[in-house]
Amino acid sequence: MVHQVEEGHVRSRALIWRWLHATGLALLAVAALGIATPASAERVIRSLPFTETFDSNNYSDLIWLSQGATHTWVPNGGWRGGAAKFTPPTVEGMSGLGRFMLSGLPEIPEQINVRFLIYHGSTWNTYGPGNKLVIINRDGNRGRPMIITRHVGSGENRWETWGACDGTVCRYEAGDFWPDGTDRLRIGNSSGAREREWICVEFEANTRTGMIRLYVDTQDGRLSGLYVERPMDDSGPGGRWSFIDIIGGYMAPTLRVDPENYFMIDELRIDSRRIGPPEGFTNTVRPAPPQSVEVR
Repeated sequence: MVHQVEEGHVRSRALIWRWLHATGLALLAVAALGIATPASAERVIRSLPFTETFDSNNYSDLIWLSQGATHTWVPNGGWRGGAAKFTPPTVEGMSGLGRFMLSGLPEIPEQINVRFLIYHGSTWNTYGPGNKLVIINRDGNRGRPMIITRHVGSGENRWETWGACDGTVCRYEAGDFWPDGTDRLRIGNSSGAREREWICVEFEANTRTGMIRLYVDTQDGRLSGLYVERPMDDSGPGGRWSFIDIIGGYMAPTLRVDPENYFMIDELRIDSRRIGPPEGFTNTVRPAPPQSVEVR
């Protein structure tokens, strides 16, 4: 059953939740403040590698939506076969896949790799929200490795890039804590930016070494492999992975609802080692881009 959060939280509670989520105190303070938490989906992962191709509409236990976000299964719109399509929330909230509980594994590995393909509609760069694209949680250390997206510019010249983050302390390819505008990965329609194309993203975090790595591959080969890395120098190494909180995003409010303001996810894989892009992803002969994708 798709889980959705009841609309209409008062503004004060939304602001309190935002602060609690950012500081990692949300679950500890729910009872004391009387705040209703977002209802998340959940799947217990019992073996690695875990794979979801979205070729069948059988992943409803992983859909996590709140605050007006939507999901549509696109049976023929993926890079290969089906895909999961999402629109962002109209108020700060969740839109994507989660949670992936690691408690079912015989042994929790020291390293977790999350790989998926992502595709953005043509107005995502203009109206899309700021976003925590991936969040991984651990026990014994409250630090959470993340991919956090940032926007550069405005209007038609606005574009998005990604950073590898220890909590909210990030490193981007250029500009360190914040992108400085020379980053190679740009999602948008300005010069050198990418829209309406599949991008392979892989996020790696190791509790023993304390290293976070972000890999990005594009089909034209201009981005290939390790994109940016950083140590967990804010929270430190240690602890044990407990769950992958969200893939898709904990998002700020969308700037505008628009038919092209969406993203799709395909070819999800979770493992304890480097995964790399799907076979054939960077070949010159590629599956056709999705056609007639509708917002529902």
